[in-house]
Amino acid sequence: MDSSHHQTDEACTLTIREGVACLTFRRPQVLNAFNQAQRVAMAAALRTVARDDAVRALVITGEGRAFCAGQDQNESAAMDAAASGRRVEEFIDIYRAIRALRKPVIARLNGVAAGAGLQIALLADLRIAAESARIGMTELNVGSTPITGSSLLWKIAGEAAAKRLVLLSEIIPAREALALNIVHEVVADATLDARIAEIVERIKTWSPTTVGLTKEWWERIDEDFFERTAQAALDAHARNFASGAYSEGARRFKSQKKNSR
Repeated sequence: MDSSHHQTDEACTLTIREGVACLTFRRPQVLNAFNQAQRVAMAAALRTVARDDAVRALVITGEGRAFCAGQDQNESAAMDAAASGRRVEEFIDIYRAIRALRKPVIARLNGVAAGAGLQIALLADLRIAAESARIGMTELNVGSTPITGSSLLWKIAGEAAAKRLVLLSEIIPAREALALNIVHEVVADATLDARIAEIVERIKTWSPTTVGLTKEWWERIDEDFFERTAQAALDAHARNFASGAYSEGARRFKSQKKNSR
């Protein structure tokens, strides 16, 4: 017998129905930018999905016109060194939890995915983008060090594309992301949900044990690479924060947003 489940938080919602979990970021007023509440809620949702044997696939998406625009710069501007370090650790724990899931993870890219938001999408097994979606590794814009983003892009899209996206901090359209193999498919906005449904129904026909063993192997293939990346990220973010670049970048971003209104 199938059961429905709802795990609601101000920051994100987890819905489980007919074997499919859907985690939706719910801060549309800031393009679903991550703050601590959203990190805590996402971590809890991932634990729920991992424990539920009835879940055959996880879809991650965002409410409104964004998937996730990255870190909340209001939070960044107010952080001290200890809080900044804890935030990096929280993100790494989320990334590990996504990698450890033994069910396929699908990023439903309904809008902009940038910075940490793009990193979450890159950790998914499949990235299905709406025509209107846009992606970018824009962390240099806000004084942050794109260590994890560089590593994930390097493996998925190659050195040239990773360096271009990081150093230019551009937001590129979904079709361009497709050409760089950053997303797997681009579909019309109106057919995004239908395509996601088609994919998860196909996945549900596979043996969950077979899929789980495959995903276990995928995690192990680059475990050393990921853990080296995690350690480098912790170190680089600490050194960057100590330099003052991180706080200054966040304040500059806030000022630019305020002046553009």
